[in-house]
Amino acid sequence: MDQQLHVSRSKSKSSSPGRSFFGRPLARRDGSNSDLFPDDSKGPLGLTTLFSPAESVIADLVFVHGLGGGSRSTWTKSSDLALFWPQEWLPQDSAFQDVRIHSFGYNSNWDRESTLNVHDFAKSLLGSIKDCPDILQESDNPLVFIGHSMGGLVIKKAYILARQSQEFELLAQRVSTIFFLATPHRGADLAHLLTKILSVASGARPFVTDLHRNSLATQSINDEFPQHCEDLQLYSFYETLPTSYGVGKSLIVDKDLAILGYRNERTAYLNANHRDVCKYAAPNDPNYLTVRNALAATISSLRSRVLSSKRDIGKEQQRLLDNFLAVQDIPEDDFMGVDAQRMKGSCEWLGRKQSFQRWRDSQCTQIYWISAKPATGKSVLSGYIIKHLKDLDRDCSFYFFTHGNKVKSTVSSFLRSMAWQMAVAYPEVSRVALEICAKDENLSKTDYRTVWRKLFVDGILKVKFKTPQYWVVDALDECKADSELVPLLLKVVELSPIRILVTSRNRFESHRQVTQLKSNAISEEIRAEDTLSDISLYLEANMDQLPSIDEDARRSMMEQILKKSAGCFLWVTLVLQELKQVHTSAEIRQVLEEVPSDMDELYSRILESMSRAPYGKLLAQAILTWTVCSARPLSTHELYHALQIDIKDTIDSVQKSIIGSCGQLVYVDGQSRVQMVHQTAREFLLRSNITSEFAIERKSGHKRLAMTCLQYLNGNEMKDPTHRKLSASNVVKERSPFVAYACNSLFEHVAHVSSTDDDVLIALARFLSSSKILSWIEYLAQNSDLNRLIQTGKAFKDYLLRRSKHMSPFGREVALLDSWATDLVRLVTKFGNHLSSSPSSIFHLIPPFCPTESAPKKQFNTSSRGIAVLGLSAATWDDCLATIVYPREQVSALASSSKYFAVGLMSGKILIYHETTCQEARKLQNQEPVRLLQFGETGRFIASSGAKSVEIWNVATWQQLTKFDIPQQCMSMAFTDDDQLLLGALKSNQVMIWDLTTCLLKDSAYWTQGIEGQRARAIRRPTAATFSIELGLVAVVYRGQDILLWDLEGDVLYGTYGKDTGARSVGGIVTNATVLNLVFSTAPAATLLAAAYSDGDLVLFDTSEGIVKEMTLANAQILACSPNGRTLASGDSSGAIKLFDFETLKLLYRITSEEYGIKSLAFSGDSHRLLDIRGSQCRVWDPTALVRQDVDEENSDTVSISTVAQEIELDSLEDVVLITAIASTGNGEAIFCAKEDGSVFLYEIKSVQRNRKLFSHANGVAVTSLWFDDESLTLTSADSSSRVMTHKLIHEGKGWETSKAVFDERTDKAIDQLLCNKGHTKMLLSSANADTLYSVGPQESQTAKTITWNKRGPYRWGSHPLNDDQIMLIVNNVLQLYDWETLERLTSTEGVLLEGAILPELAIRSITSCFDDTIIATTFADSGGRNSQSKLLLWNSSDFTEKSDMAAPVPKYQYLADQVEFLIGAYGQRLVFLQSSGWVCSTDAKTFNVIRHFFIPADWLSTNINLMIEVARNGDIIFIKRDEVAVIKRGLDTTDQGPYNASKKRPSLAMPKDPF
Repeated sequence: MDQQLHVSRSKSKSSSPGRSFFGRPLARRDGSNSDLFPDDSKGPLGLTTLFSPAESVIADLVFVHGLGGGSRSTWTKSSDLALFWPQEWLPQDSAFQDVRIHSFGYNSNWDRESTLNVHDFAKSLLGSIKDCPDILQESDNPLVFIGHSMGGLVIKKAYILARQSQEFELLAQRVSTIFFLATPHRGADLAHLLTKILSVASGARPFVTDLHRNSLATQSINDEFPQHCEDLQLYSFYETLPTSYGVGKSLIVDKDLAILGYRNERTAYLNANHRDVCKYAAPNDPNYLTVRNALAATISSLRSRVLSSKRDIGKEQQRLLDNFLAVQDIPEDDFMGVDAQRMKGSCEWLGRKQSFQRWRDSQCTQIYWISAKPATGKSVLSGYIIKHLKDLDRDCSFYFFTHGNKVKSTVSSFLRSMAWQMAVAYPEVSRVALEICAKDENLSKTDYRTVWRKLFVDGILKVKFKTPQYWVVDALDECKADSELVPLLLKVVELSPIRILVTSRNRFESHRQVTQLKSNAISEEIRAEDTLSDISLYLEANMDQLPSIDEDARRSMMEQILKKSAGCFLWVTLVLQELKQVHTSAEIRQVLEEVPSDMDELYSRILESMSRAPYGKLLAQAILTWTVCSARPLSTHELYHALQIDIKDTIDSVQKSIIGSCGQLVYVDGQSRVQMVHQTAREFLLRSNITSEFAIERKSGHKRLAMTCLQYLNGNEMKDPTHRKLSASNVVKERSPFVAYACNSLFEHVAHVSSTDDDVLIALARFLSSSKILSWIEYLAQNSDLNRLIQTGKAFKDYLLRRSKHMSPFGREVALLDSWATDLVRLVTKFGNHLSSSPSSIFHLIPPFCPTESAPKKQFNTSSRGIAVLGLSAATWDDCLATIVYPREQVSALASSSKYFAVGLMSGKILIYHETTCQEARKLQNQEPVRLLQFGETGRFIASSGAKSVEIWNVATWQQLTKFDIPQQCMSMAFTDDDQLLLGALKSNQVMIWDLTTCLLKDSAYWTQGIEGQRARAIRRPTAATFSIELGLVAVVYRGQDILLWDLEGDVLYGTYGKDTGARSVGGIVTNATVLNLVFSTAPAATLLAAAYSDGDLVLFDTSEGIVKEMTLANAQILACSPNGRTLASGDSSGAIKLFDFETLKLLYRITSEEYGIKSLAFSGDSHRLLDIRGSQCRVWDPTALVRQDVDEENSDTVSISTVAQEIELDSLEDVVLITAIASTGNGEAIFCAKEDGSVFLYEIKSVQRNRKLFSHANGVAVTSLWFDDESLTLTSADSSSRVMTHKLIHEGKGWETSKAVFDERTDKAIDQLLCNKGHTKMLLSSANADTLYSVGPQESQTAKTITWNKRGPYRWGSHPLNDDQIMLIVNNVLQLYDWETLERLTSTEGVLLEGAILPELAIRSITSCFDDTIIATTFADSGGRNSQSKLLLWNSSDFTEKSDMAAPVPKYQYLADQVEFLIGAYGQRLVFLQSSGWVCSTDAKTFNVIRHFFIPADWLSTNINLMIEVARNGDIIFIKRDEVAVIKRGLDTTDQGPYNASKKRPSLAMPKDPF
């Protein structure tokens, strides 16, 4: 508590008798009364905790006294401590057993001089609460304030200060209710009298002056408080008995001064004077009961709110649910907000309707659909229904759609919120939701179809509820995809015991054309007479605010308003606001006669009155434009900064500006967000026929906001790190609150501006050409969602497409915008993971790896000091993310899940890959050729099928779970029932169902059963089939026949479908073009089936209506549907892939190729990638066409999809000759590359261009090993036919020449390793069973010795770094030393045992010397996977001698053991390696710190070809990318935080030993 409040309590010198109108005598009591109270009789100063429950606390009550009162005396009758009711009565009341109670005291004695005012008391109150040890700051328990007299003003001021201060922001959010007991909201006239009486004494008392009627203090509070209290529940109690004071007797605070008149305020009178409204004689005192009951009702409501959000769920579960489902706002806050607006007794007419009672109490679930005109109180009605159900102890989840808030207008946010509420209330739902979310941590970022399918269809709707469930969905018409949500709601009531109530402007019948599901709904329309009683209650409560001279006139005025309202609450509210501004009877009549009953006319009248204002019109126009056109409601702080940029002027206060210029159309809600008073007002201002100066033209409005955003983004706050200047205090200037809106919402406005407007184009080009775009990308990666980059790129593309219809598509600005439109999308798809984990990488790590013609590369990779990537030919982005090649294998099956994709081979192998990185994760072995693969719904299992059996694998352990024999080959498989059942459609005309919990066949059925006659003879052997688990159908194809649909649930024939007719009756044989493939749509509630016919037609059937919906020519042979059901992929006989919109068959994307024979297509789990297999390869595609906007996403009404299909041409794999081995010169100036066709080429580091072909082995025989010796300038190569060649090279001037081979022999065993000594006098050729040492001379070479092995495990040879005459061999965990000259073993038979964590399944992979040859680095890896993670162990070189018998890893390097994915090599005093995350890192011998330098793009690593990465002597990283050599220069001089050791010298260039 502030020390300034500890003022003297010495007796007053005044002897004037009498009582104060604030409850204490003008003069101190004489000594005869001193025994009733000790010196601290008023109670202690500061915050005192009166009662703290032993169990959990539901809320905190804080009592604040008034002028001259005390923390105890104000609340105690007759100075009797037993009557101190906050401490003596409330804790004994069962309604307050879980409430913590406090009383706040401050020195408001008026008998002493003081410098304090209401503002000071308010600050002290805030500080006391924040510092109170009993009120945990991390708690979210609601705060309830009770203030007597001036104490109410102190509370209001404290709440205003808390809302305006970041320090007290969390505290302000906890305030839920304020009780005012005789508070002079607009001051009190008798305060003037007190001031005059006190003027005889010396000194000032500012807090008394604050109580004068309409003082500056009360005016300020009354101006600001309405802007912050929208979501509070307010209670105002007023006195009705006069109080005696020295010179008279009267009411101290009149009723009109004690009531606020807000719509969230409840008022009541107390039969007491000013002093006794807060003091009571007994617990049965009627005044006490009035206050107590109001308090108890508030606590009960808060208890329901808190318990409903915490019931049966732990903190950790709550945290996980919050993270997984990304529910930003507590739903209970929305309910509390609307419930606070409802008048007591209103809306109860609905509860009396029989239709509502039937819906509420019926055993069958239905939708209760309430429709009404705009502004008739639907949201308040929803609040009543929620409270009504809660009062009945019914389980209710709810959602308030808000058109102006894009986050609250999507189907996805609705589904996630409902799931969150049900999970919080029910442990079983929580368990199901957490299990589903744990398997897909990005579920909240997926489209609503995926959320619906995974979270509801596969999870929540399967939970067995013990009690009826209720959903209340308010303002469905404000949902962006309401027509798509209605079928989902109907599905909910069909599949679960959930009763749903919906309010909407639109009638239910208007949605029937969008769904063919059997409707189960009660439709009710709110009529004007229904709401008249509610409006009457509202007017009754606000009659005191109506200007009039008598009660009858006020009553007549109310009847006129009621009659003209036509049931519209908004109209009544606006009229009351206008009436408050008039005073004479004539003005009142004029308002009532002239104000129109039609809302449009009323809006026009408001605009006319705004036009007559002498000042503030430009500011009003700006506020209206921002409020109408903003992508989401802006906070007052955001709008404050936006307006100053927009109008290029400073403003005082946003709240005051709104009230003064456009307060009838705009308001500030309880979260300090600026909102339109109603959606109809927004729609009115946007109409094209409005002639007012305040009318808003949509394109111009969005241009204004876009230009403001761009002006900010081009400003100093968005400078990149190298240009950001530190202030004098050495602190980077904090960005303004507007940064979030400008960065996140720019694309929203670009999508709406006129495409012919050059101002926007020029501003965009200026932004895109500056480094500030990198700061923008960094901000989004750090604080928002990378999807914003994709949305912005698509908005740019759409803008250019619209512009091209009217303007020339050429020009520097257009070219720049077009480039960034593609680049922004590609930055996410190529570098998304790295950008999210290291946002600053956009400045110096990402641009070097972009294609040469991309804007990031051209604009930001020009520095001679930063990273440079040389040698790659790609000038533009490639949609092919990865190509995986299987030499000497044939691919046969493909499947994908959210985490993995699987490729099946004819050899029976199943290769599992990580979905994001495309790196191999596991290898399985099927017992026969793999014909079909299928992942489970949950991703827990994968099923593989051959011709004779189906095998089930557990994805968690990669162990086989079970195996089922099958009579015929499976054509299609599908998991269902949470992966407990597997269905297979077999060529034997039957469906088999296996139970995976018992590993037994559960059931089987023949779909030909019941088909007789000629048709039965025609359908002998099916050719294809596909399942729809959601529809319960299997579709089967026979050569030349109609499609047969079988009902899995009813075990009956569902129907047959012909190409031209759709559904038709089952009759005789019908000849059609043969169906080659078919697939159901997986979209929620979709009933679509696509079929590819042999004549080239692609046909789309609607199985609910039995019709042909669409048809197009596609020549498709293979079909696949994306998991979200939106995209259909087809592969044709020429090898071309096409992507279609599933619902319309509109072509989106085409890939042409010279490679035929597409075997299968599959989509990734997020539907953003496409995989295809053909021949001996698998390709992973990342086309931008798949990153399509969802209908319900934030920009769904702004970004359209291009109508032009994208087309790319795929180079034939035959034109790509892979590099198979590399070697480099000691000085790092040249690289030798061997290829799979047998050729060996020289690459110059400076240009990294293919210089020339040096020589070649036999054509088509791949070279597997290269070795270059600097001393002798010899290059040795070995190929897959075991041929070894050594060539002498001549390096003169600028060129390299090669002589005839000095060694050319073929061994009889496959060569695994090639190794030469210095000077190339000895050469070792190693195979699995033999090692042969050759003596190499200038004229001839001869075999020196051969060692043969019976069984040798994985091995590796390497030269000893400390002894050039010795060579090391590591087999398993044993090292042997041999003599280079004789290949004689130098160590004992047992060799040197390598201790350490070398598991038996790990095999030696590499041996590298480092740190001036003092350390030998070895990597061990799982021999089963080519790119499996390594274990790095470092040894002292001196430990490997002829006499050594064991060696242990160097302890100080143990931390590196599991960090290395691939050991790149040694560079001076640093060891360079690749982490599994793709980062190239290094460590040194002194600090042992791991430094992250840069990352290798994921698509460079996504191949099953062995990685080839080396570090050159000058520090360049050499990376082999299929058939190209990429040289990454200065990469080791960079870190993820900037330059590395910029002030120090570069590492030593001493040549390390070659890695082997």
